Amino acid sequence: MDVEHHGEDEESVRQTEAAGGAEAEDEELATDSAADEGAEEAPLVRVRYGLGKELRLYPDAIVVALLEAHEETRYALEGIRRLILVPGEYTPSKLVLMFELDDGNTVIAAEGMTNARGFRQMLARLKEIAPQIELDPDNMDEQLAQALDIRRRYSLGCYGVVIGACLLLWIFYLVVALIGHVHH
Repeated sequence: MDVEHHGEDEESVRQTEAAGGAEAEDEELATDSAADEGAEEAPLVRVRYGLGKELRLYPDAIVVALLEAHEETRYALEGIRRLILVPGEYTPSKLVLMFELDDGNTVIAAEGMTNARGFRQMLARLKEIAPQIELDPDNMDEQLAQALDIRRRYSLGCYGVVIGACLLLWIFYLVVALIGHVHH
């Protein structure tokens, strides 16, 4: 500890340094205990979707986290028989993820999922660690790739329409300005 002491006696300097050392030890202990409490296993894959929602893939489970509501639902991979992905009812681009469990129940894990790219990464990793889980539809990865391609084309089409409209308005402005300039 590099501290300058001006006009203090040696005894008060030693007491101050000892107190500072004790405070530093207390801070280190508090940091270590906070790290131990917060030491949670890092997910293999994290898929964020919606507002404050995410899917986390761990070696033994899939966790559906609603961050704003501070809720987490954990599904053990051994208990999942099949992963079902369907388009949303009103908005097909918002996917619905369901798990068919070993006990015969089907639960809706995630609604309104739009992060197809992240979900594809999660599927690839899931196939590695839990190959026994069936996918419905069987070609889920291909369908997600197709959905990404359709979204990309749709975005390019929208941008093309906006740029085309601006270009037409600019040409219309030039024609009107040219006609106005010729008549004067």
